[in-house]
Amino acid sequence: MVVLSLALALCAAGWSGEASAATKPRERHAAHTKHKVPPPPEVTITPTLAAGGLGVTMAPVGLSVEYPVMAHDLGVGACAPPALISELQQLGSPPIALSGDSQDETAPAGAVPAPAQSWEAATLYTLPASFWTQLHCLLTSTQDPLTVGLNARTGQASWAAQMVAGAQSAATNGLDFSLGNEPDLYPLPNYSELDKPQANEETVAVNTYLQIAEQLEPALGESPLIGPELARPAHWEHELPRVIAQLHEQTVGVHLYPLSTCATPKAVTISGLLSSEAAETPRSLAWVVADANAAQTPAIISEANSASCGGVAGVSDSPASAVWAVRFVLSALMTGFREVRFHFSGGPYDPFIVNGEEVLSRPLDSALVALNHWLPIGSSLRQLDVRGLVASAVSHPVGPGMLILENEHRTAQSVILRGVSTASIQTLGPTRAGALSAELTSPGDRLELTVAPNSVLAVSPSS
Repeated sequence: MVVLSLALALCAAGWSGEASAATKPRERHAAHTKHKVPPPPEVTITPTLAAGGLGVTMAPVGLSVEYPVMAHDLGVGACAPPALISELQQLGSPPIALSGDSQDETAPAGAVPAPAQSWEAATLYTLPASFWTQLHCLLTSTQDPLTVGLNARTGQASWAAQMVAGAQSAATNGLDFSLGNEPDLYPLPNYSELDKPQANEETVAVNTYLQIAEQLEPALGESPLIGPELARPAHWEHELPRVIAQLHEQTVGVHLYPLSTCATPKAVTISGLLSSEAAETPRSLAWVVADANAAQTPAIISEANSASCGGVAGVSDSPASAVWAVRFVLSALMTGFREVRFHFSGGPYDPFIVNGEEVLSRPLDSALVALNHWLPIGSSLRQLDVRGLVASAVSHPVGPGMLILENEHRTAQSVILRGVSTASIQTLGPTRAGALSAELTSPGDRLELTVAPNSVLAVSPSS
């Protein structure tokens, strides 16, 4: 269970210890030792607590969905299941990207002759004929913005034109495109067979990608671009500014996973997911934000989740994934990224799954709902210096704002809030799925909270 407690502090702190000290010397020593324990840190809640912070200009959480997963979720009817529409509305109608590995393995309906004439054609995923019509019906109800990934590895310009036309017929609240998925991992000549690695490997890869992108761009017209969707941005660190400039990217998007199960699932553990290193991974890409800022372009983490290659059951679908997600998104925002899009691949890390007419939520889903609710567009975010906790103050366009407290320790941490007597609390913990809510009241203007181990606690003062 998530531990949540409220204690009213005595105004005359230590009075009982001094009274007993006059008659019991041994207890006096014990009381004196106890008095040396530092008191809980204090935060004074004011309307301007988050003043001067980072502005939230995009929904902090978006979705990145493989093409076959979206086709499955749309179902067999003329429109998507009502439960899926309700789920997306509950999430705040976040941006939806059709992307991932399937982006470079998808062909538009009718583009590949049957039977396939080659192994490459046989392994492509062909969109159902009803895909864009069903997607339009979904987006008409939910008003999610749409990003459509185009096949840059096996596709053709004619395919791109068909995909663009389909996307334009489906989108209802904004549309952009990405050219290829993780082009930094596209195969290149086998340089390992040579005596030494080629010094210009990065440049060769970038030049090849830009040449392919140039062939696809005419199909886009004036549509905005996001990308370059790098798996390991450091591979193209020197060339990223050139890619941004040449493709006229309106949004710089890169991928980031704190853990990887690609080699072995044993590398992914709950303790690893709850570590500060997993939470702070976005800070390693501060240079991407700097490149985007230099180009006067926003940067986002356009694909992320707990562990690459689909995640691991028992970890990626555990309550700990929700705690990690809040920490990861807050770290990304504080680094300068505007948004984090969580990936769906049909694996254990999917925030929810669609089963016929039902939507089955996993613990991660509660974190995504909470984040888009806690951090609406127009709010601002500022990190505070609070001993023993990672604390973020949030101001809202309307209302009193909130305080988000992260306890990265294995022991509970206490904090005193001043200037507030009534507050709503939401807690996400590593052992219980979903957010635990409570209302707290104190007769004074002082609340003492205990933040459970490895948990996140959001405090909303009552206005």
